[in-house]
Parts: sequence; C-alpha cells; structure tokens
Amino acid sequence: MLKALIKKQFLELNTFYFQNKKTGKMRSKAGIAGTIILFLMLFGMLGIVFGGLGIMLAGSLSALNFDWLYFCMMGLIAILLGTFGSVFNTYAGLYHAKDNDLLLSMPIPPSKILFARMTGVYGISLLYTALVWVPAIIAYFFEAAPTPLCIIFSILQLFIITLFVTVLTCALGWVVALISSKLKNKSFVTVLASLTFIGLYYFVYFRINEFLQSLVKNADLVGEKVKSFFYPFYLMGLSATGKVLPMVIVTAIVAALFALTYYILSRSFIKITTTKTAEKKAEYQSRQVKSNSIGKALFKKELARFTKSSTYMLNCGIGLIIMVAFSVFAVIKASAVREFISEFSVDMPELSALMPIFAVAIICMMISTNQISAPSISLEGKNIWILQSLPIDTKEILNAKLNLHTVLNAPVAALTAVALGYVLEADFSTIIYMVVAVIAYSLLTASIGLSLNLKSPNLDWTNETVPVKQSASVAIGLFGGWAISLIIGAVAFILRNKFDLSYYILACALVMVLAARFLNKWINTKGVEIFKSL
Repeated sequence: MLKALIKKQFLELNTFYFQNKKTGKMRSKAGIAGTIILFLMLFGMLGIVFGGLGIMLAGSLSALNFDWLYFCMMGLIAILLGTFGSVFNTYAGLYHAKDNDLLLSMPIPPSKILFARMTGVYGISLLYTALVWVPAIIAYFFEAAPTPLCIIFSILQLFIITLFVTVLTCALGWVVALISSKLKNKSFVTVLASLTFIGLYYFVYFRINEFLQSLVKNADLVGEKVKSFFYPFYLMGLSATGKVLPMVIVTAIVAALFALTYYILSRSFIKITTTKTAEKKAEYQSRQVKSNSIGKALFKKELARFTKSSTYMLNCGIGLIIMVAFSVFAVIKASAVREFISEFSVDMPELSALMPIFAVAIICMMISTNQISAPSISLEGKNIWILQSLPIDTKEILNAKLNLHTVLNAPVAALTAVALGYVLEADFSTIIYMVVAVIAYSLLTASIGLSLNLKSPNLDWTNETVPVKQSASVAIGLFGGWAISLIIGAVAFILRNKFDLSYYILACALVMVLAARFLNKWINTKGVEIFKSL
C-alpha cells in the first residue's frame, strides 16, 4: 500500500511534463520533449550560476584551510533555495491536496498517507537543493584536493540537507496554511511576497562581489562567528570535508528532527487536512443602501478583478511599483544623478536640454509595462455573457476598463514626472508639460490595449495566466509601447537643434491625446459591436 501511495505521489509531481495544466490535455511527444529540454536548460543555467559561485569561493577558502566554511556557506544557500522553492508546494501538496478527503475515506492509515506526501515534499526539496549543492561539490572537486571520504560524505550530504529542508518546509508549510486560512484577500500577500523576493534577489545580485571579497578577507572572523552562533552548521561543513564524527552527529540530528516532525504531523494529520476555516457569519444590520452609478459600479467591478488576482497585479501592474521606487531613488540620489548628467553631457552640452524628454520617454516605458486594459476582455472568460446580458450600454462596460487603466497609471506617472522634473531642475512650465505628456500616454496605452484585446480576445482559457502573460494583445501593447517611448526620445535627439524642445513634449502629448481619442471612437463604435458578438 505504501509503495503504491509513493508511486502515485511522484506520478503527480511529474504530470506537468506530460499534461498541459492550462488545457487539461496530454502533451504530444514533441511537447513533452520540448518541456523537458526547457526545464533542463533552466536547471543547467542555474547550475552554472551556483557553480561559478562555488569556483570563486572554493579555491580561496581551501587555500586558507577553511574548506568547512565553504561547504557551510553553500549548504546554507542550498537550504534557503530548497526551502523557498518547495514551501508553497508543501502547502498545496501536503496540507491542501485535492484528494485528501478521498484517501482518508479509504481504509488506509493516515500515517501512510502522510509519509507518502512527505516523500513527495522530499523529492521537490531534493530538486531545489541539488541545484546548489551538486554544482558546489563539483566546483570543490576541481578547485581543491578532496579526500575519498570527502567525496563520499559531500555526496551523502545532499540527501541529509534535503531531509533537513523537508523538515523546514513541512513546518513553514503549516505556517503558510495557517496564515492563508486567516486572510481575506490572499492576492496582496502573494504580490508582497513576490516583490520582497525580487527586491532581495537584486540586493544580493548587486552586492554579491562585495560580499565574496569580504568573506575571503575575513574568513577567520566569519569562521569564529559560525562556530559560536551556528555550531550545527559548522558540523555540517566539517562532515562534508570527510570528518566521520561530525557526519554521524549531523545525520543523527537531522534524522531525529524528521522523526519528530513526522510524529507530530501524524498525530494531527486528520485534523489539519479536514478542519475548515471558521468564517464569521454575517449579522443583518438595517441600514440605508447607497446606490452607485452604472459607471462607478462597473469601475469597482474592474478594480476588484484586478486586486483579487495576484497574477494580474504582478504581470500588469508591476510598473506602478517600479515608478514609485524609481521616483524615490531619483529624489534621494538627486545630487548624484545631476552630477552624472553633467559629466555625461560634457562632450555634448545639448543633451542637458534633452533630459526632460528622455525622462518622459523613460516614464512612458515604465507605463508600458502596466498592460491593465490589454487582457481585460479576455479575463471575462466564459462568463462574458453575464455582462452582455445586462441592461447596460456596452460603452459603459468598455469605458470602465479604460478608466481602470488610466486611474491606476496616470496619477503615479504624474508624480514620477514631477519627481524627475525636480531632479533635473526643470522649470515649472516644462514640468507641467512632462505631466501632461505622461497622462496623455496613459490614456493612449489604455486605448491601445483594449483595442488590441477586442481584436484578439481569448475566452477559452482555463488558467488566467494565459490571457495575462501569453496573449498577443499584452505582448504587442508592451513592445509597441516600448517602441513608442524610444521613438519619442530618438525624434527629440534628431530635432535637438531645430526648436525649443519643451514645446516638443507638448506636441507629443497632443499627438497621443488625438490618437487615444481616435481609438476611443473606434472602441465606442466597432469595438461595441465586436464585444456584443463575442
């Protein structure tokens, strides 16, 4: 029975390669091969990254007789990646699996179901851990002189570290399940977690060389700190170098932690998987109901659709965060930015006059990443008939989608223009022109995105990732917007000696407003007919 459960668990983990989760259909042989090759390439690239990191550290630390510190550092990275990579899979596969009720209804001991689930968690953790640890030991074998025991123990350490990662992910998965059950809107938490991860990634990326140099220079101090405050990890590093006693101790500690985790979960597995989150019952309160206008009600509906989908927010609204971060950074580093521009403009003084236009082009490029209107028709999916059947003018429906895009983009873009105008020390009229231009561009991108989606809607999707990330309207809107931004800057550079470029910004704004008006007219005529026929 246990063997069958484990086999089923691993078949579930591998179904992605053989089945298209978006359509539910089996992949063709070419599709299976392509998917496997794609993932092998991805894993290979990550392996190269961590292998390069290992090569930079292994030789230097080995020469200083700090081989254990090398394995300790790479082990910690493997634990972090393994835990982060598998914790959400643990939440879905262990605590929130769709077939938990079915299996528990069968004459199968819950402890066996739990063990099979945990082997699945172990398999996913092994994959992520190996992405760091395997390149790390290969790099060490090339850069240092490993003993036979070092080779054997460092390979075995992969499976021990993975077991520890499994313990962590089971514990953190339970925390994720607990938090998720208490949240009303999980989308904002998902977005916040994703943005935090992206921020940490770029922070580490830009500081990695400084960190590595500091680590090598202060290996003695770092080593003492690890021994004092992280002694188990010190033992982990020693065991990977071929030391027998540390290997025995580390193995025993990790095995005991796993056994304890399994025991605790087995005692409460049924309660964890069958308990439904208690929801507050609505209490009737007599009060006057405020009615909204049709336009306001439709706008609220579009806003709720946006804020309740982490996929929609992350992929079509990330530019809002970028603009805010860019503005704050530019204002804080205003003196450094001005100094850089002055140095950059030494050989071509006319570039200083072009900076406000370049700033507008940069803001327009950031706005282009916010393709909020581009998938808005497709996201209605098979429920589009509900809107079509309402006694509402179709223009109101389409205008609500345009308004959401504009309301979210225009104010943030305007504040970014003011911030950059301040940094560039532009005069008041130029800043006003910049604000007008970016608002006009927000109107234009809203119209372009909705027009494209009306011409090429996709209402047959089974996963909202398809219209948000894989639709032609989003791709054309994004890259087309970047092209428009580059054209704005390029034409300004060509005409830099022809006339006052402040008026050029205003002229660009006028052209964009006229283009947006033309597209809006098409949306309210031909677009309405297209929407009715979908």
